[in-house]
Amino acid sequence: MNLSPRQLRIFVSLAQSLNFSRTADQFCVAQPTLSKIVREIEQEVGVRLFERTTRSVKLTADGEALVGVASRVTQEFEVGLTEFEEVARRRIQRLSIAALPTLAAMVLPGPVAALRAEMPNAFIRIHDVFTDQALDLLRACKVDLALTGVDVVHKDLDYEEIVCERFVLLSSRQHPGVRKIRAWSEEEIGALPIITMPHGTGTRQFVEAAFISKGLPFRPCMELNNLTSIAKFVKAGCGVAVLPLSGAQLVLDDGLFITSLRGAPERSIGIVTRRDTELPLLAAKMVMSIRQSASSLGKG
Repeated sequence: MNLSPRQLRIFVSLAQSLNFSRTADQFCVAQPTLSKIVREIEQEVGVRLFERTTRSVKLTADGEALVGVASRVTQEFEVGLTEFEEVARRRIQRLSIAALPTLAAMVLPGPVAALRAEMPNAFIRIHDVFTDQALDLLRACKVDLALTGVDVVHKDLDYEEIVCERFVLLSSRQHPGVRKIRAWSEEEIGALPIITMPHGTGTRQFVEAAFISKGLPFRPCMELNNLTSIAKFVKAGCGVAVLPLSGAQLVLDDGLFITSLRGAPERSIGIVTRRDTELPLLAAKMVMSIRQSASSLGKG
């Protein structure tokens, strides 16, 4: 019998949805093409798998008997393919890292340059994404490790804190309200026009949590996704940003000023790896280098 993994996946998907239109969209084919593929599968197995009328689609008795086997085969194929890709990545000089954008910019260039000098044929891919996306990539075995700014606790992941980084205020040098603040105070900071990152980002969640812990609302005047954009609005005098030190340092220029506050909260920065998987050689080398590079983040 000569059935491809894709044909089996189509059979299983159609058996689950009993909807030709939905299954055609899922596999990016036209409905006539899907009907042709189903006929080819039925010809190959020698039995009818579906009964189709103008109003409904249902499995035949033979289809019901075969769909469980097909589902198991496709699952085993996907597991085997993932294992194959993982072994292949370990045997060649490839490294993939997910990191918060600020950490990708502030921590990784030095370690990557050092690794490239030692192993010039290495291929390195950096995914500069938010924490949730980084962990999704790690779980899907799309990256070897993640560098995040949140202390995560998950049964399937290991977290190694490498440094704690404090939060600071980023303002224009002329902003009058910031000069009066010397220590972290949710009341005083909340009185400023705060420019912040959107919901779902680690920075926003951390700052909001600090306000909530004091029973105070967090009401920013603006939300922006990009640090460079935040810096432009801050520089124009539109408000003040509350950022981790690395984020503020990344966009700092002559028109901006970083204010460090006594008692400011700190965020944990760490390396996340899969608990059930040994790090490949390049990833292990990178972890050692990141530990050294990240130590400078808590300073400045």
